[in-house]
Amino acid sequence: MLTAAQAFNEKGFHKTSLNDIANRLNVTKPTLYYYIKDKDDILFEIQRKALEEMHKALDKLADCEQNGLSKLNYILTHYANVITGDYGRCLVLIGMRALKPQSSEKLMQVRRTLNREVNHLITSGIKDGSIIDCDPKLTTNALFGAFNWISHWYQPNSSLSPNEISKHYLSIFANGLAVNNS
Repeated sequence: MLTAAQAFNEKGFHKTSLNDIANRLNVTKPTLYYYIKDKDDILFEIQRKALEEMHKALDKLADCEQNGLSKLNYILTHYANVITGDYGRCLVLIGMRALKPQSSEKLMQVRRTLNREVNHLITSGIKDGSIIDCDPKLTTNALFGAFNWISHWYQPNSSLSPNEISKHYLSIFANGLAVNNS
């Protein structure tokens, strides 16, 4: 799966053939078919793994005693690490539109759950006073929109790590850009 994710990220899903993947793995195309049904099957598994990583992080927060903002910071820092990896980049850069409708719908359910959980973290933060009163859904969309764009420009040899980028992004969201003249 990793080799396929790297190929999809480099060439794009539609421009990568199963022959390309087989050649990178030094196997024959029929050998690939022994393990997978088609390219959709590969992309589905890659994206499923990326989303699974996010749900593992959410599971770690279940019994955590931190406030909503701290939990949100944790999950978004983890998200930045996922989407700068090969599987996560595939999730963001290729998206679910490339998948067959039934595969896309399965992953959309998982993605909706992730969005609901982040909405819940924001709502919890509003209730505990660690996050200002805001629209949780719009805030979730803004956060994911900003963070997803990291996948488009981030390079592994970048001078900033995903954790550092996440910290900077979270600072912008938490503090805004305006100078506080109070």
